[in-house]
Amino acid sequence: MPRATLLLGCCLVLASAALTWYWQRPPAPARLDPAAVPPAPPAAAPSSAASAQSVSAEQLQWLAAPEVRAQQQRLAFHNRYRDFIAQAGQLDAAARAAEARALGERIDALERQGELALSEALLLQVALIKADSPDEAEQKARGEALVRRYQALSAEREARLAQRRDPNFERYKAEERRIVEDVLALQDIPDGLSRDQYLRQRLQEARERSYQ
Repeated sequence: MPRATLLLGCCLVLASAALTWYWQRPPAPARLDPAAVPPAPPAAAPSSAASAQSVSAEQLQWLAAPEVRAQQQRLAFHNRYRDFIAQAGQLDAAARAAEARALGERIDALERQGELALSEALLLQVALIKADSPDEAEQKARGEALVRRYQALSAEREARLAQRRDPNFERYKAEERRIVEDVLALQDIPDGLSRDQYLRQRLQEARERSYQ
């Protein structure tokens, strides 16, 4: 099994096991009222107008960078998500369901783009289910369906990985295992080489044969 697939499977198993913990997790603490937070002290004035213009131009150029814009979008999503989880109980059922659906679609998009691991996306989706539905039986049923969907997605990706495997690499890996077993079993190493040197030599020869 490819390492990426194995890790993906492990993440799904761990995430699935975490569902029981999440259903029993205590509610998030109440958010601090922004009005109660004292305003930050004003920033120091620039020493000159030219300096202010220079800094402003640099900041605008920095903010326009694609990496910065992408990070801003990620932060905006996570802030929106956190706000919904904290305030879902204050929304009516229709508004709550609509926001949960929109956030769920965004999580799927981020996962497809590689911004979220499959296990991260699963846990975020589970939290949305809990925030959206006050009924525990419905939460668990939806959560189990979600896990099945993610397991199917994992299996689909594993199948695609299997189709893209390099036959030369697969052949080399099979010979590599055989060579390692042979060298470790040797009592006497030929040509006055150390065991490590002989193993490297044999493996190099195997690589050359596999990729000819």
